[in-house]
Amino acid sequence: MESKTKHIAKQIGSIIFYLISGLLILYILLELFIPDMTIKVFQFKPFVVITESMEPVINVDDMVIVYNPNVDELEVGDIITFRADINYDGTKEIITHYIYSITENTEGELVFRTNRYGSDVADTWILQEGDVIGVYGFKIPQLGVFVNFLKSPFGIAAIAVNVIVIGAIVYIVKSGKKEAVQQENKEA
Repeated sequence: MESKTKHIAKQIGSIIFYLISGLLILYILLELFIPDMTIKVFQFKPFVVITESMEPVINVDDMVIVYNPNVDELEVGDIITFRADINYDGTKEIITHYIYSITENTEGELVFRTNRYGSDVADTWILQEGDVIGVYGFKIPQLGVFVNFLKSPFGIAAIAVNVIVIGAIVYIVKSGKKEAVQQENKEA
């Protein structure tokens, strides 16, 4: 009876492992090939903060988790993550700021103005509904340091080396167990 329970527990563990692994692989593939879909599929997305514009509420190297926005429910004072061409160079960067004002354009679409922490003046850029990526949920202090390390060439190399070493250790341990079982069978 006990071995059957262990077998079922092992199967459940395997199912959970493969489910989590599958979700992680899906997340990574989405981030690599169609990053705009990640928040739509998983309903959340993490970002690492790289500027001081929201300090002390959100600090540099904090990781913010944003949720899929319902733009109709956004209010002045909410913190949002969005894309804006802040340098006016044709490239949109990702920013997290407060909503300063919400209006409608002539087509009836919402138009957002934002501002940084402690500022009574709106940012210079004007956002359309499609520029809003997500609504701030929470932050994980300083996790961005680790994430940025993992994204660096040195971090990727460190992960690869660790995977190889752990794989080799597992292989050696399993080989030793097989040899021990074979030796026991010969003796019996």
